[in-house]
Amino acid sequence: MAEHRLSSQSDSPYDGIADCYDRARPDYPAAVLAILSVQAGELVADVGAGTGIFSRQLAQSLPDARVIGVEPGADMRRAAEAASREVPNLSFVAGAAEALPFPDDSLALVTAATAAHWFDRPLFYAEAFRCLRERGLLAIVQNVRRWWDSPFLAAYEELHEQTVQGYRRGTFPAGGGRYAAIDAAGELRGHPLASEVQEHAFYWRMPMTREAFVSFSLSSTITQRAIRGIGETAYLSRLAAILDRCDSSGAFDVPYVTRLVVAPKASPSDRHAIRTEDRKTHTASAVR
Repeated sequence: MAEHRLSSQSDSPYDGIADCYDRARPDYPAAVLAILSVQAGELVADVGAGTGIFSRQLAQSLPDARVIGVEPGADMRRAAEAASREVPNLSFVAGAAEALPFPDDSLALVTAATAAHWFDRPLFYAEAFRCLRERGLLAIVQNVRRWWDSPFLAAYEELHEQTVQGYRRGTFPAGGGRYAAIDAAGELRGHPLASEVQEHAFYWRMPMTREAFVSFSLSSTITQRAIRGIGETAYLSRLAAILDRCDSSGAFDVPYVTRLVVAPKASPSDRHAIRTEDRKTHTASAVR
């Protein structure tokens, strides 16, 4: 299973594991959805929609909006469409994060839920702000397992550090077999079309059984790379040993933090104020 950027419109690193992904991956806290609002009839795009987990939550939270999930992978899109038949205001299209299939100024909200690490983010940000109307919102959402709060998750991360070249806890797949951290808030604070960047963090726990966690792990491209390296039998044996060591009841909670970064598209007056402030700062620095 080759690694590609999620923007690729041909192969996807999730080909063949889409159904497992949809069953095993967590939803997002309701508090995230409460922050994201649009007017009735407006258009919303969920980019890198995968199997539509966040897209469905978004469409149900915004029943008077039209939500379109943009997903390059055919297998993921198939699973998304199959799981979303009962959500009337949601549809899916093939598309790349760096070439969104929407006209200028046509969207009220653009989201990327546990997907932006796959993107060429400078190109994605440019496309998102092109498509957003004035004061439309860009929202980057990331579910992160709190390995620093869990000996079990710390051991799980160590398993991948030992079996996947280049992987380190706190990093995400970035295409081409690379792994990198993501700082969407810092990136957007430096973007000329972003204004009033805000960060939110929501702490929660997901109940899991042993079997559910194994399925969850197998839905990960990081796990798939580990399996290519040491074989599925060896990987599952090492995962079972971690579960045996850390879980005695067969059921446990996985601690998560969901990080949300929101950035409205700057209005012309916002951009003028930013340019004026930048000139003042540059002049003051020159005087010094």
